[in-house]
Amino acid sequence: MSETVNNSLEIKSDAQNRETQLSKSDIFGILQNDRRRCVLEILRKQGNQSIRSLSDEIARLESGEDDPKSTIRKSIYVSLLQTHIPKMESLGVVNYDRENDFVELLPAASDFDIYMETVKKGDIPWSHFYIGLSTLAIVGSVTIYLGLLNLVTSNQWILFISSLFMVASIAHMRQVRKL
Repeated sequence: MSETVNNSLEIKSDAQNRETQLSKSDIFGILQNDRRRCVLEILRKQGNQSIRSLSDEIARLESGEDDPKSTIRKSIYVSLLQTHIPKMESLGVVNYDRENDFVELLPAASDFDIYMETVKKGDIPWSHFYIGLSTLAIVGSVTIYLGLLNLVTSNQWILFISSLFMVASIAHMRQVRKL
C-alpha cells in the first residue's frame, strides 16, 4: 500500500516538475504550429472542449467557412488526436480525458501567455506603448530639469507621469484578462 502511495506521489511530483520546467524550445515547439496555437486560444476562451468541437472550430478558422467540408474537419480531427494533443499532453500543457473526450488546459499553459499577445491591425503592441510612454517621461523630465519648461513643476510632472503609468498598467491588465 505504501509503495502505491509513494508511486502516486512520484507521479504527481513528476507532473509538477514538468510544469515548472517548460523550456523556451518546448514553448516555441508548441507555438510554431497554427493548430496548436488555436487549441490554446480556444481552450483559454471557451474552457474544456471535446476534440470534435476543437476540430470543428479550427476547421472554421482555417477554411473561413461557417460549415467546412467534412473531409477538412476529419483531417483536423485526426491530426489533433494523433499529433497535436499528445505532444501538448506530453509536455504537461493540456490533459486529454479519453473516457469523457475532453481536453483541458493545465497550469503550465500560462507559460504561453506572454508569447501569445495578439495585436489587431492598426494597434501597437504594449511593449511599444510602454517604450513611448517611458520616452515621454524622460524627455519631459529632462526638459523640466533644464528649465526649458516652467509651466509644470517637477513634482507635478512626477505625479502626472506616475498616474499615466498606473492607468496604462490597469488598462493592460484588463486587456490581458480578456484574452
